[in-house]
Amino acid sequence: MKRCQHAFAGILLLLAGSTLSATAQQGKKFITVSGKIKFPPPAEQQQKFPFRVQKQVGDERVTIDTIHLKPDGSYSVKIDATRPQFYILNEFEEDRLTIWAGKDNLKIDFRGMDTAKIKYKNPPYVFIEGSKENDLINQVNFISYRNYQQSIENGQLQYKASLAKDTALEKALGRQYDWLSNDMRERIKLLIRMNQHTPVLMYALDYLHPRKDKELILAEASRLAKAYPWLAEAKQKREDIERAEAIARKTGIGAVAMDFVQNNTNGKPIKLSDYRGKYVLLDFWASWCGPCRAENPNVLDNYERFHVKGLEILGVSLDDKKDAWIKAIKDDGLEWTHVSDLKGWKNAVAKEYNIRAVPSNFLIDKEGKIVAVNLRGEELTSKLEQIFGK
Repeated sequence: MKRCQHAFAGILLLLAGSTLSATAQQGKKFITVSGKIKFPPPAEQQQKFPFRVQKQVGDERVTIDTIHLKPDGSYSVKIDATRPQFYILNEFEEDRLTIWAGKDNLKIDFRGMDTAKIKYKNPPYVFIEGSKENDLINQVNFISYRNYQQSIENGQLQYKASLAKDTALEKALGRQYDWLSNDMRERIKLLIRMNQHTPVLMYALDYLHPRKDKELILAEASRLAKAYPWLAEAKQKREDIERAEAIARKTGIGAVAMDFVQNNTNGKPIKLSDYRGKYVLLDFWASWCGPCRAENPNVLDNYERFHVKGLEILGVSLDDKKDAWIKAIKDDGLEWTHVSDLKGWKNAVAKEYNIRAVPSNFLIDKEGKIVAVNLRGEELTSKLEQIFGK
């Protein structure tokens, strides 16, 4: 009899558990994200680099779900929006798009694997349809996209000016990079003023400079944290600013460059301190970075001119695909040593140096001290002429 009672009690517990689970599930809210990939990558690449829904947790991207394409390249996935929040659609590592999961279903089409025979990856602009909440992300992304295209064009013109020995034009185009950066920041600031009452504003704040725009970022993040107590990104922003300032003190002019070890293309560990006693340009770049590839001919010209006088270059790549990394080195004729941990933006050295954009570089003297930061075009040549002579 007791055995029957225990069995009956167990059935009741199972039923109660099922009811609670169903109730909890009913309490959740989901949105549907659907669309189509125009050029899906081969099955092998899809298996190696799946189409994933991810969350940014600190410096890591955590996978929440995997999206499987239908034969026609279309897809559909349900995303938990019980608490409105940001997610990342990582489209086979071809493109990564941040979205806001709030009230509305979304429709997002991607180009997919670029079929054009181009020298560097230049992903197209991706539009998020179906949600006014995501309009701010659309606007920020378009400003960033156009800025990126202009930087590529600027780099190509600058290199042509250098080949034509048009020093004045080359210098003017070199100064254009700062103008482009400031122009994008000012456009983002206008969007921030126009979108004060949405938690999606946190996305725009990520495009400002953590030191130059510190007061604005902290003020907006504090206001959003009070208005939306559940908005974890607002609370995290202050910690990010403090971390960026601490790193800036370690990577400013006059500071001793932080040592590191990372493997070269053959898997051999290389230390920055191996270059002590020589001038070294620590160059952060990536095969997929258009402005980097546009600047590479100028870096190569300077290397060929000043290497015999004592200049070394150590390239740190933010690639995550070894084949693309090595191909870019070969295609651009980059003769110096290159290292990478092939973790993309999570590259350990890039994180240590707080690299927020590429190309970025640090010129380090024989004693290991940083003497210049982010030299491009004629500015790089002029600085090297000061050190090594004409």
